[in-house]
Amino acid sequence: MEKEDILNDRTFVEIHMLQTIDGKATGNFWRKPDVWQGIKECYNLMPKLKPQAFALGRISMEDNANEVPNLSKYKNKKIIEHKDYVIPLEKGALYYFASYDSKGTLGFKSNVINCQEWKNDGSEMLCQIIVVLTDRVSNEYLHYCQERKISYIFAGKNKIDIKTSLVKLKKLFGINKMLLEGGPTLDGSFMKDNLIDGISIVISPLTSAGGDTLFNPSKYMEFKLVDLKKLSNSNVWLHYKKK
Repeated sequence: MEKEDILNDRTFVEIHMLQTIDGKATGNFWRKPDVWQGIKECYNLMPKLKPQAFALGRISMEDNANEVPNLSKYKNKKIIEHKDYVIPLEKGALYYFASYDSKGTLGFKSNVINCQEWKNDGSEMLCQIIVVLTDRVSNEYLHYCQERKISYIFAGKNKIDIKTSLVKLKKLFGINKMLLEGGPTLDGSFMKDNLIDGISIVISPLTSAGGDTLFNPSKYMEFKLVDLKKLSNSNVWLHYKKK
């Protein structure tokens, strides 16, 4: 990891996404077979970026949730104080995975998920979950997480405070660098607060009928190009850092 990718007060955040040549990050192109080579190239680039964690919003994270939480069993349990619950990275886990889920709705069978589809050789890639919550979370969900040793942090009263979450991810878990893999809404929330430090984009040689751009909403920011590479099947990688 480069020295410039380590900040003193919070986690360094870099977007790492695939988009079309007409600037779309969502849309019908994700269902087309030609996009898979670009996705594969995205996965190949991950080690080069040297993250310690990944981040997704609630909607994007649904694909990784592997059970529906049965919260009724925790009804009338003692009230858990709204304090951060930290489980250190366990043996076998390679990364942390921050799930931005303000009210606590997603379910996981354990505190790790296997992201083996992100590795082109199909080998195991265990990521340990951290749920980023607000005070709107139910007491039952906190019991649910603690029973599974799923870490969680509080970052806001009614709405997630992105800066607070990054300060805590750095301080409590030692995460220096995180790749933001979320959809346009989560990405836009980070941009709104000037918390995008780098952008890594694989441009796929496709256009999309509909869909959203990378950030929703977006704003004016300046970046400098630090790397550019032609990849297989006419995909191109652009790597930017904030000025």
